[in-house]
Order: sequence, then structure tokens, then C-alpha cells
Amino acid sequence: MSAAEDSGAVGVGPRPPPSETPDIDIAEAADGNDMAACFAIRREVFCVEQGVSEELEIDGLDAECRHYLLRVGGQSAGTARTRPVEPGTVKVERVAILARYRGRGLGSALMRHVLRELDGESCGRTVLHAQAHSETFYRALGFATEGAPFEEAGIPHVRMVRNSLLGGN
Repeated sequence: MSAAEDSGAVGVGPRPPPSETPDIDIAEAADGNDMAACFAIRREVFCVEQGVSEELEIDGLDAECRHYLLRVGGQSAGTARTRPVEPGTVKVERVAILARYRGRGLGSALMRHVLRELDGESCGRTVLHAQAHSETFYRALGFATEGAPFEEAGIPHVRMVRNSLLGGN
């Protein structure tokens, strides 16, 4: 996941919002063009940069997910998806910011938007599989590590949980 790189310094947590907010728009993917932009970002970040196979990245679960697209000045810059995994629990997945947009706090902005939407829907628990280098980034957003590290798509990950009723975000 590129969210940690977006924080400005891996292992230090998300960078505070910039004093001057750039022209950022974050919304649920509304149509085929938005979905194509989400897939293009995921392919660039996960398949090209991180070497994840397209077969693993495009996992057949996208139809049951809500997809979010982050734009800066009208240009697609980041994406995330959410998927219900059991009653009251939603998993955040495929969080990605294009390399040229990292270091601006956009990963934090995207995640905060997604978490506000989930909290507004009374989602009691949010889970994610964070790339190990992003663990501090997600902790700063109210997530706690659960269990031992594991490998997913050849990359070290940790399972993280956020209970919105316990003051998540």
C-alpha cells in the first residue's frame, strides 16, 4: 500500500493536512470512467511499482465493493475500496496514491473520508490488511494491530482493526 509513502515519512504517521488545501475531491466511483481510473491507479501502484500480479490484484471481488476515487485538480490521484465481510464489519482494501501525488497528505485525506462514511453508516468495526511499512500510518487513524505479521501477494502485512464505538476516528 502506498498510504505510508503518502504520509511523507514511513514509520512516522500521517503528515498533518497542508495549510492550504489543494483542489481535492473524494467521492464514490460513480460510473465506468471512475472505475477505469480506480483500476488504472491500482495497476500502477500495485502491479507496476510493487510487482503484484494482475491476477491477484484484480481479484473478482470488485463488484461487491464500494470504490472511492480521489482527484486533485480534476486528475485521478488515489483510490480505495470497502467491502462488507460480516455483519457490522467492513474491510478497507486497495488503498493507493499515485507516486507523483505522495507526500501531500492525500492518503490521510482519503482514509479519513472513507472512515467518516463508514462511521456515518454505523459500521461498528473496520478491518484492513496493511502492508507492514504502513502500520504506523494506520495506527494514527485509530487502527490497532491484531495478530502476527503475515505475507500477502509476497509483501509483509499486518491485520489491523478499528472499532468506531471505541473512538476510532
